[in-house]
Amino acid sequence: MESSRKLFDRATVVLPGGSSSSFRGYPVFKPHPIFMDRAKGSKIYDIDGKEYVDYLTAFGSIILGHCHPKVNEAVKNQIDKGTMLGTAYKLEVETAEKVAKMVPNVEMLSFCCSGTEATMTALRIARACTGKDKIIKFEGHYHGHHDYVCVSSQPHQSSWGSRWAPNKIPMSPGVPSDTLNTVIVQPWNDIEVLEKTIERRGGEIAAVLMEPLMGNGGMIYPEKGYLEGVRELTQENDIVLIFDEVVTGFRLAKGGASEYFKVKPDLHCFSKSIANGYPIGAFGGKREIMSRVVQEGVFHAGTYSANPLCVAAVHATLSELDEGDKYKRFYEIGNRLTDGLREVAENADQNIFIPGFAGFFNMYFTDKKEFHNWRDVGPNINYDKWDRFAWQMIKRGVYLHPDATERINITISHTEDDVERTLSVAKDAFRAI
Repeated sequence: MESSRKLFDRATVVLPGGSSSSFRGYPVFKPHPIFMDRAKGSKIYDIDGKEYVDYLTAFGSIILGHCHPKVNEAVKNQIDKGTMLGTAYKLEVETAEKVAKMVPNVEMLSFCCSGTEATMTALRIARACTGKDKIIKFEGHYHGHHDYVCVSSQPHQSSWGSRWAPNKIPMSPGVPSDTLNTVIVQPWNDIEVLEKTIERRGGEIAAVLMEPLMGNGGMIYPEKGYLEGVRELTQENDIVLIFDEVVTGFRLAKGGASEYFKVKPDLHCFSKSIANGYPIGAFGGKREIMSRVVQEGVFHAGTYSANPLCVAAVHATLSELDEGDKYKRFYEIGNRLTDGLREVAENADQNIFIPGFAGFFNMYFTDKKEFHNWRDVGPNINYDKWDRFAWQMIKRGVYLHPDATERINITISHTEDDVERTLSVAKDAFRAI
């Protein structure tokens, strides 16, 4: 890793933390990140040429595999047609139609540049539609880095406050207190608290924003009837229900969480897997709500929104996912990996818990075997032990993120050989810690 150390020394001169993202540089990666050079299929390669089986997969953005030939071909073809047009164009229409075909409740949508922009604009639409200002946001849920959602993503237990009135904990310095005043924080998976809050303050609340499966703070499933209860409460109180599907969209199922859970929100937000790693987002849902963008002049713009290169990647990615029964094998590979890790850990006398879904999951060092919300996760997982385990895996050629709450993500290009290699490495890593 000497080459990465030297490059890190250069990087910190021009990049804070040595990277353009807080999740990719120091101090999340200690003593420094490993600098990568290229990727192909299920593998990534560092600047020294060392190969790793990749389970970060660009934080879950890569679903088909790195440099997928169909996606590469589509983008290369679009390069020859034009990289930026600044106009309406045919492929934008065709790609929007494809998303609407695959997701049960998307009647209209619009493209933007990221998941952060998608949630930001969806909240603006909700406020415009309802004439109300406040939003409900849940502990442990992450919705990007704009100020309205930079709150209580993974708050420490010392700052939680009561279950009935959780404190609002900014994720970062620089979030205005006036902005935080428009946010109501709630515990996830607690319909009783949500019902009481909406009963008292429903006249102020424009939107309930949630990850339908809590992917960023523990990979926690909704309790039986919880999503249905939230849907009923929001409908009865003129509140827009927004599913942040940046993580779950096209990974949980072909039609995302609304297909998998059979609950239809008013709006969805997408990014990550929608384009197999290209920088794009989208938000959409019911026609009566999305049409307000024009009818009421809700502002949405962006020079690079619906950038043709990224839209070409979306069209190619969704076409590939929509063809045949790729999800069946995807789930089988994921189940083989999770079952194998449980077995290897048990043989090494390590207590772990793996919550989540076959294609994306967490592995926690903990004695707990059940989580309901962030208040169960935060104080009950061993962050230090995961960090040491992740670096032992990295050293042996399996790439995991050293933050215990970051997901392990597979792609459709991962193979049985990748799984067997990973389990073999895990045996050594468990012994090493």
